[in-house]
Amino acid sequence: MLRTVLVAAMLIAVFQTASASAATFLFIRHAESTSNVGRAATIEEAIDPPLTNKGRQQALELASVLAEKSITKIYVSAYQRTGLTIAPTADRLRLTPIIDARTNEWHFGDMSSLADMQDASIGSIVRSWAAGNTAAKAALPKAESLDDMAARVLPAWTQIFDAHKDDDGVVVLVGHGAETGFVMPYFAKNVTPAFAFANGMRNTGIIEVEIMDGKPVVTKWQGIAVPAQAAVPEPAH
Repeated sequence: MLRTVLVAAMLIAVFQTASASAATFLFIRHAESTSNVGRAATIEEAIDPPLTNKGRQQALELASVLAEKSITKIYVSAYQRTGLTIAPTADRLRLTPIIDARTNEWHFGDMSSLADMQDASIGSIVRSWAAGNTAAKAALPKAESLDDMAARVLPAWTQIFDAHKDDDGVVVLVGHGAETGFVMPYFAKNVTPAFAFANGMRNTGIIEVEIMDGKPVVTKWQGIAVPAQAAVPEPAH
């Protein structure tokens, strides 16, 4: 009887240890940029804008939100707004963010002027994606559809998850509104595209992802609790 109790206790201890050794992943949209508020003066700034004064304040507030998290790794895109967003957090933790250009924002297409960006009809393309036409893209060279963007981003996310899924602590990935929010249903199957489009990423919005049965599962979407099953909450109105 005693031996049975001891074996059971050992098995419980092993299970608890294994369960505790699993990373949490936080996908965070960057803080407000000059492009977000229509203040980009050049096409270069529109593509790779700095933060606004409000965005810099959001970055400081994000550092406070993340202060109690046991962050071990930080990943950012190659665009400066992601690095600037997480800089106060990284400085506090003395962590150097890892840059991965595969997680850059949606590429509308090669453009030479702000007029090209207007001609790209970005809003109508997003509406086409939301309606189910994920192959829609602008009539510009090298323009990406949602399917194209997902094909670029998913290998990066998968590599990061495989590298850290058995770690203790929290891994942060700072990205972009479309790149994070619209690609997430391709990655975590417990959220639908309809839910993602209805709950677009806010500046410094956070999607929390856990590993369950070896697969990524969204547990919180900008404060909304998401069940692990295929069903998701009704879209926000």
